[in-house]
Parts: sequence; C-alpha cells; structure tokens
Amino acid sequence: MFRSSLRTFAQSLMVLACIHTAAAQAPPVPPVDPTVADRLKELKGLVADSKMAGDMQAVSLMQALTKEPGKLNPKDKERIVKGLGDVFHHGKVRTADKDILYREASDALAKLGPEAGQELAKAIGSVRFKDAIPLQAHFLLATGRTQDDKQVQLLVDTAARSNHDELRAAAGEALGNYTSLEMKARREVVKTLVRTWGSLHQQATTPDPTDPNQPIPIQPQNARQTLRAVEGKWGATLTRLTGVSNTAFMDWQRWLNKNPNWVGPETKKP
Repeated sequence: MFRSSLRTFAQSLMVLACIHTAAAQAPPVPPVDPTVADRLKELKGLVADSKMAGDMQAVSLMQALTKEPGKLNPKDKERIVKGLGDVFHHGKVRTADKDILYREASDALAKLGPEAGQELAKAIGSVRFKDAIPLQAHFLLATGRTQDDKQVQLLVDTAARSNHDELRAAAGEALGNYTSLEMKARREVVKTLVRTWGSLHQQATTPDPTDPNQPIPIQPQNARQTLRAVEGKWGATLTRLTGVSNTAFMDWQRWLNKNPNWVGPETKKP
C-alpha cells in the first residue's frame, strides 16, 4: 500500500515537472498594444475618404501594423485581420491605376497567417472586384502565402475551372505554398492539377481539320493559350508539393501513374 502511494506520488511529481517545463519553454504571449485600436480607426477614416487623398498614408499604416506579426498579441492580431479585411469592402472602389490600397492590404494580410485566409477569400468573391482580374490574381497569391488550409479548395477550383487564364495561373502558383499540407490532401491537389493539365493538353494537341472548308475549332486554340499561361507555374507548384522535378505534362502523368501513393517532403509550418 505504501509503495503504491509512493509510486503515485512520484508519477504526480513527474507530471507536474513536465507541465512546468512545457510552460517554461512556451514563448510568452506579447502584451496588448494600446495603440492598435486608434490606428485601425485612422485606417478606416483614410479608406473612407472619397478623394482617396490618404491612400499612401493608409498603405504605410498597414505596413506598420503588420511589420512584426510574430510579436502581436492574439487579440490585436484578430483586430488587425478584421480591420485589413474591411479595407476591401468600404469606401470608394479604387480602379486599376489606384488599387495599391487593396494590393497592400492583401500583402499585409498574407503576413498574418491562416487567420487571414478568410478575409482574402471574401475579397476574391466580392462583386466590387469581379472585373479586376489582375487584382484578383494578386489576392489569390496572397491567399496562398497565408497557408490557410481552408482556402485550398478555393485555389484548386480556381486553377481548374476559372474562365480567366491569369486566375488559373495565380491559383496554381499559390498552391505551391502548401508544402506542409497533410499528405492525403496534398495528393489530391497534385492529382487535380495533373488531370486538369492533361485535359488541356488533350484539347491543345487536337489537330485542326484538314478540310479547308471546315471552320477551325476555337477550343484547341484556347487550350494552347491557357497552357502557355499556366504550365510554368503549375509545374513549379507540383515540384514543391512532391519534391519531384518534371517539366512536361507527359512526365508528370507517367510519374503519377507509377506513384499514386507518393510521399512528398515534410515541411513544418512556421
């Protein structure tokens, strides 16, 4: 009985020692920054200016707010993510020659990690930017840098189905950031990219009609144009996700057929 109690006491001490060690090793939580609320209020006012006179000041403010994301208190980080997300949805819409405000907001959000992914996804789907294709492409690249796993499907769907080659290329490139994605999910991303590439390859290599009276189909021409836009970026992403270096679609198809359960390099998230 005494030995049993002594053993239990010793085990309890070990548990307490482990907890103490873990607590000692955990980095301290940064303190709340009392200036964040005022700076976000200032940002909101600058964005609301219909004359857009303070856009460069707003850019500097966003850069300052996200200069050292690792030193942000979690509550401050949450407030900043929300404040930066609001930039996309309030104020007069900046046109292409003045969209630096939105580009800088997306770059700032990209520094804040997975918590910022949803704000970028909302910007991508906003009707305010439905015709701003280059800007949407910038948002997609920023989304990839957040490494938010919840946005992988958005990126995959855009790469595979968008009507805009620039968006397909950007989404495919953005997926290259997900080198720490769980292996099963990573295989699905790779499989979708290779299969979509294969479909485009098949269309692009369809021979034109030999009969001069027959109209030349537009689909193969479109596929060739899409391939020119995406091949390099998709190939780079496939290499990052798999650790395998191929360039041509046929090489990727052959490799994937031979290695359906491939295991890529393990990369831990920062």
